[in-house]
Formats: sequence, C-alpha cells, structure tokens
Amino acid sequence: MIAKNKFCVDYGTTILEEMSLSPDFTNWSVELARSGLEGRILEIGCGLGGNLNCLSSCGDNLWCSDHNEEYLSFVSLSKNFMLGKTILWDINESPKFSTGFDSFYCSNVLEHIEDDQQAILNISRVPHIKKGVIIVPSNNLLYNRIDKNLGHYRRYDKHSLQNKLVKGGFKVISLKSFNKVGAIGWFVQGFVLRNNTLGEGNMRLYNKLLPLIKLMDKYLPFPGLSHMAVVEKTS
Repeated sequence: MIAKNKFCVDYGTTILEEMSLSPDFTNWSVELARSGLEGRILEIGCGLGGNLNCLSSCGDNLWCSDHNEEYLSFVSLSKNFMLGKTILWDINESPKFSTGFDSFYCSNVLEHIEDDQQAILNISRVPHIKKGVIIVPSNNLLYNRIDKNLGHYRRYDKHSLQNKLVKGGFKVISLKSFNKVGAIGWFVQGFVLRNNTLGEGNMRLYNKLLPLIKLMDKYLPFPGLSHMAVVEKTS
C-alpha cells in the first residue's frame, strides 16, 4: 500500500479484513501473473505482505516496497524470508534506491493514487526494470460506495489503462480482465443492496467456490472485476 486519499477507516479496514478471508484469490492472481515475473522481483505496495508467500515461488529473489514503515516492519518480523529485502518507497516519488530489479508486481495500488500517470512513470524508473504486472479494478460503471470506502479515485477501462501504461514508458504485452463472478458480487453489494462492505460470509463463500469461479471466468460474456496488464519497459 502507498499514500492514499482519506477514506472511511472503519469501512475500509473492514473491507480489507473481509478480502483477507479469500486467500485462494491471491493464489489465483499470482498464478495468472507468472508470465510477467522473473528474476529479482519487487512487489510495489506490499501492505502487510499478503501476496509475498505466493510471489516467492515466481522468481529468484523477492523484495517488497511500501510507503508505510510499520507495514515493512511487520513484513520483516512475520516473514523471515523477507529480512533485509524491504524498501521504504512512496510511488508518488521517483525511486531513490539503487537496487536493481528484473520485474515487478503491483496489485491494487494505482487506484489509490490521485496522479496515477506519474506513479506509473515512477515505476518505470525502478533501476534495471525490464517487465512486470499491474492489477487494477476494472470498469468505471462498477464504481460505487465500496470503492469510495476503500479510497479508490477510479476504476479503469482497458483503453485508458493501456494509454497510461504506454505514456508511462511501458509496452503492453497482454491486458485482460478476470474475476467475472466478483464483478457480479461487487454490483449487487454496492448498487442493489447498497452495502458499505462486501460481507464476511460472502467472502468465505467466495473462497470455497473459487475453483468453480475460476472455471466460469473463461465463459462468462462480460468484463471481470479486475484488469491485469503484463508489461515490458520500452525506454
């Protein structure tokens, strides 16, 4: 996670806690991202490290960054394999570290940044970076009170995301949406039921049904809840 706009702490924290009840979704996301990860990997915006166990199998040497020093301390204390591999960095600013990386993983971070175009440019300035994966929420039509409670400035359509990535110094190798059942749930919770969170029971059920949800993702004829872009640096 990185510096964000102000949001409702109670609802925002609750939603993040609810999302943590679906660890298999993290596994799925990293599984889909593998083609964009190699060598020394930097997770940008690691938060409390929920992705790190999965990411550790994707490359030779995993590091992580965040703007929040407390998050990085928690990661170092809770995950021995990350000792000495954390970087304090707010992606609103150009990187000041000299450690080089082959690839990066940046999941659900850019939507929290007001100037996301500058943040993408800053990511492209990571020393020696060659490629990476960016995951963002998709479809502005789905933007509702749950997004607001999470501090999201926006959701993304494919065209706007691709343009921003290209302007930020990347070539887009692939760009796809996924988690289509999740899009249905987001719509129902935020628009139909007008709930402020996703619901603990809903997330537990989602995690149990994930094998079926992954299978359905290939066949449902509408965009998913998230976009995943695999990119290569162009300059």
